[in-house]
Amino acid sequence: MEHEETLRATFAKLRGETVPQPAHGAANVIRRGRAVRSRRRTAAVMGTAIATAAVAALALAFLPSAPTTPQPGAPVRPTQTTTPGVLTTPTDSPP
Repeated sequence: MEHEETLRATFAKLRGETVPQPAHGAANVIRRGRAVRSRRRTAAVMGTAIATAAVAALALAFLPSAPTTPQPGAPVRPTQTTTPGVLTTPTDSPP
């Protein structure tokens, strides 16, 4: 008899509770999928931003800065040819 009373009390208590939602329902699967997609998109954007900042920092650190005034160079001399007066195309046609 005691066992039956315990069962009745347990069932009476369970009748008052609401039914739990299924963990694998369509709405839950869609909600979790959207959350995963959002996390992946955020990670991709953050990764791209960090990579861009790293490339910019390395470029500023290792590329030489441009000089403010041009440095004077050696004067340019005209080139000397070894065969003066030789034409590349003959002006006379052969007889």
